[in-house]
Formats: sequence, structure tokens, C-alpha cells
Amino acid sequence: MQINAKTKDVVWNYLGIFFSLGSQVIWLPVLIHYLPPDILGLWYVFVSIGGLVELMDSGFTPTLSHCMTYAWSGAADLKKHGVAFSSEKSEPNYALVCGMLATCRWLYFAIAMAATLLMATLGTVYIQRIAAEYLSWQIYATWGLYIISTFINLYIGYYSIVLIAIGDVFRKNKANIVSKGVFLLLGIVGLVSGFSILSLGVAYFASGFVMRSLCKHYLLHVHHFDDLLQEYRHQTAYPKRHILAMMWPNAWRDGLVTVTSYLTGQATVLLSSNFLTLYETGIYSFSMQVINAIIGISCGMFSAYIPAIQSAYVSRNRELMRTLYAKSMACAFYLSIVGITIFATIGIPIVKWLRHDFTIDRAVFLVMACSIYLMARHRNSACFISTMNRLPYTFSFIFFGVLTLICTYIGLAYFNLGLWGIVLIPLMVQSFYNNWKWNQAVNRYLQTTEYGLMKQGTDILWEIIRRRLTKIKTTV
Repeated sequence: MQINAKTKDVVWNYLGIFFSLGSQVIWLPVLIHYLPPDILGLWYVFVSIGGLVELMDSGFTPTLSHCMTYAWSGAADLKKHGVAFSSEKSEPNYALVCGMLATCRWLYFAIAMAATLLMATLGTVYIQRIAAEYLSWQIYATWGLYIISTFINLYIGYYSIVLIAIGDVFRKNKANIVSKGVFLLLGIVGLVSGFSILSLGVAYFASGFVMRSLCKHYLLHVHHFDDLLQEYRHQTAYPKRHILAMMWPNAWRDGLVTVTSYLTGQATVLLSSNFLTLYETGIYSFSMQVINAIIGISCGMFSAYIPAIQSAYVSRNRELMRTLYAKSMACAFYLSIVGITIFATIGIPIVKWLRHDFTIDRAVFLVMACSIYLMARHRNSACFISTMNRLPYTFSFIFFGVLTLICTYIGLAYFNLGLWGIVLIPLMVQSFYNNWKWNQAVNRYLQTTEYGLMKQGTDILWEIIRRRLTKIKTTV
């Protein structure tokens, strides 16, 4: 069964991104106003520890998403590489879907328990060491809530993954927006009421619980997975051992790529703080957040189309894959240009007006934007390739990620390249291979070129705009 991305899926995907970014804009000033810097720093330590342990499921999450889409699209079975193809009109393989859900229930419980034990032991020891003078019942209560929240987020987090995998981007983003609203409401009320860091722990717990509970409700009752699980609870065609054996070869590769990308991103900030002034580090970090936000919004269409692209691959509909990919890549390109240009021409002067000592070098900003866009572009290509249950990019992502760190360190430590070094070196290293290789690989599979892809996407987008304008004119 072909999964189709509806207009409301794309719209709600953008709404989810906008709401997440908007909540951060509202949230940061509140945090700064109501929490002293040391307590705020402690909260971010909690978040960092949670982020690290949640990497434990980083390999299984994308692999589960791909495999569930294959099963929902009618694939006969899972393979270590590739997929057992189906016809476009084939029904979902319900036995395989239920077998994967049973496997997920066991797998994610084990991951959640391991993460909880790590946080409760090593994490607690670390917190006691760095925050000995701040420890109180409130700090311990907040840390306890954070540990419980992490367990819940990991254990039943697969419901949101499955929801996206079967193409229901709309309801997943609806749950995300509601949970963000709960976090903002409880967090702000708690801080204003004087509950300090404890209010963040309560808000985080409630937000994660609401998010996972809503996704579980949508999956079991809206999509009637409760009936499916009841009907296929005794299926033996797809045992847990078989499903894990099919998922593992790509899961560990995906995990390595995710961990490397995460550590590479964190390491550049650490390098900048070691070799640049705090002022330059602040400019660099702020600029990176702005650019990542703009490009994240720009790629919203592609993330909404991923289940449809995976489903089209299972149905061997290469034309549909090319259409969806061309449209989303052209949209990402034009929105990135518009967003970066607006901030470079209008946003930078506004930032300067709001805080006169916060000067962003426009040239550095534009080069950084180019570097981050090209990296996002080739990662989108890698994501497209992964929808075919193949990960040929694993070694190159790890190798050039490590090489980027080494070259950046050398440039800063021995050649005093400063801010330009930390911006230009990643661009140069990634341009040797990753920035073009994986785009070329996708274009070759789709039997097109970069120019042909962008031209097709532009034509599709222009036709959509033309139809909308015509509709508006006829209704006025």
C-alpha cells in the first residue's frame, strides 16, 4: 500500500517545527529571568546527560522507521540490506507489523532500563561531584523526575516513530505541539510561582508523558492497532530473533553515524571555547543556532515526505520518488536562500540594535550558512539512500567527521586561524567528498542530474504556486 504525504502532513510538519522554535524564543528569556546562572547551568547538565544516554537508541530509531514503513507498504519480509518488494496496491503485512511492535516493546524496554541504570548510578555520581554545594531535596527530586522521564521517553518512544513510519505525520506533529504547550505552560507557571528548577523537572516529565501517550492513543485507537495486536498476537512467522537479526546490520551503522554527528557538533563548540574568546564563541554559537533553525525549517517538506518516499521504493515507483525528492530539495534550497538573506540583511542589524556589543560579521555568517546548508543537503541525500535500507555512507561520514575535528584543532592550535578557521575548515574537508558524493549517488539512482533535479522541483513548486494564485483570484 502506497503511503501518500498529504498537504496537511506537510503543513503540520512545518507547524511542528515553527512551534518548537517559537517555544524556544519564549522559553529562553523566562529561564534567564527566573533562574540564577548556576542553577540554569545545572539544568543543562541534566539535559546533556539525558541527550547522551538517549543516543543508546540512535541506531534502532531510523532502522525501525524504515522497516515499519516497508511492512506497512506490503513488504513480504525484512532484509539485512534492501527490501522484499511489493506491488503498489499490496496491503500492509500486518503479521510483520505486529511482529515488529512486539520486538520494539522488548527492545526499547531493555534500552530504557540500561539508560535508567546509567543515569541513576554514574549520572548521579557526576551530579554530586559537580554540584555538591547546590544539592538539596529539590535538586534530587528534579534529577529523579528527569531519570523517570528519560525511561518513559525511551520505553514508549517507539509509538511516535511508528506513527511517522505509517505516514501519519499530521497526528505525530499534533502530539508534539500539544506536548510543547504543556511544557511551556507548566514550566512558566512553576518558575513564576517560585519552584525554581523543580518546575522544569515537572514540565519535562509531563511533556514527555503527554507526547508518548497521545502517540500511543493515535496508533492503538485511531489506526486500530489494538485490534491488529489482538488478532496477530500469536503470529510465529516473524519472531523477535529474526527481526533483530534483520535490523542489526544497519542499526549499528546508523548508531555510529548519529553518535559521530552528535559528538562532532558538540566538539566544535568545545573547540571554539578553548581557542576563541568567549565573545567569539557566543557569536559563533548564536549564528549556528540561527542557521540551523532556518535550514531545519527549509527541510520540513523533505522530512514530511520520507515515509512516502520509503513506500514508493517498496512499490518500485521511482518516478514518484524523484518527484517528491525534487520538490522537497528545491523547496529547501529556495527557503534556505530566502531565510539566510533576510537574516543577513535585516536580522543582523536588529541584533546589533538590541545589543550593541553583539556584532555578527556578515561574511562569516554567510560562509557558515553555505557550509551548514551543504552539509544538510548531503545528509538529506544520505537519508534518501537509507530509505532503501542501505547505508554506504557510514565510513565516509565517520572518517570525514573525525578528520574535520583533527583539522579544525590543528588550524586553531597551531595556525591561529580563529573564527574563520572554525568556519572554513569543516566546509573544505566535507567538500572533498561528502558534499557532492551522496547527492551524485541519489541523482544517479533517480536517473537525473543536480540541475535536472532542481529544475523539476522548481517547475513543480511554480505550478503549485500558480494553481493557488488562480484559486485565490477566482474566489475574490
